[in-house]
Amino acid sequence: MSTARLALVIVGDAMLVSALILILQIDKLVNNTLYDYGLIFSNDWAQPYWLMLRLCLAFIVIAILLVTLVELPYPLFEKEHK
Repeated sequence: MSTARLALVIVGDAMLVSALILILQIDKLVNNTLYDYGLIFSNDWAQPYWLMLRLCLAFIVIAILLVTLVELPYPLFEKEHK
């Protein structure tokens, strides 16, 4: 596995983890800060919000796993054939 390819996998995973953290910060904003500004709970907005939040988190975690598991395991430990 080339150094550039390994670097791209690491950068890709770092970007996905950053997106995961940002989504969790948005959730914190909705569940804590916005109530101080008058947000009123309603299932009309909460149910779709929870669904989209969980789907986004699941898709990001799956993407991290796929990138890491598909790109790294066996090529990382094989010697390059020139």
